[in-house]
Amino acid sequence: MKPYFAFFIGEGISITLYPLLEPFINVICLIAVPVLVYKKRFEELGFRNFKKGFLYGLSASLFLPFVNLTYLPVALVDAFSQELFFKGFFYSVFENEYVFWKISRLNFISSFLYFLVFLTISRNLFSFSYFLVSLICGILYEESDSIIAPFVFHLGFFLSKFSSVWR
Repeated sequence: MKPYFAFFIGEGISITLYPLLEPFINVICLIAVPVLVYKKRFEELGFRNFKKGFLYGLSASLFLPFVNLTYLPVALVDAFSQELFFKGFFYSVFENEYVFWKISRLNFISSFLYFLVFLTISRNLFSFSYFLVSLICGILYEESDSIIAPFVFHLGFFLSKFSSVWR
């Protein structure tokens, strides 16, 4: 089994068996695998163009209705680790090409895998919203060339009314 599928194992175990440990398991599976196993440098994982990335992510997040900052600590860890893995890591390992307008092959594949994880965990079709969020995050990543843009947007989505539909 490839180490980059550690996310699926970690997320499945953490959500079903140890929900309180989910942020820690995410860090181990989603950050340790790319950095320690694959020895990816942070620049390869998208840590560049910080100002542009922050502005893109913030401007996209302005359209989200914020509700509750109670989940902020968990949201920070989840958004950071998931975007690092699904955008930074995937884009550094696989080749990419555009298939439709601003949607690339890697964006579609990583968004679909992200959706499958949440569909399996929640068994709820509202998890399809995470497919759309991941597509938006992919577009933000590709346009800004920075992992910061999808991180900021993902964080905003997690703290918005939209994500509370399936929680």
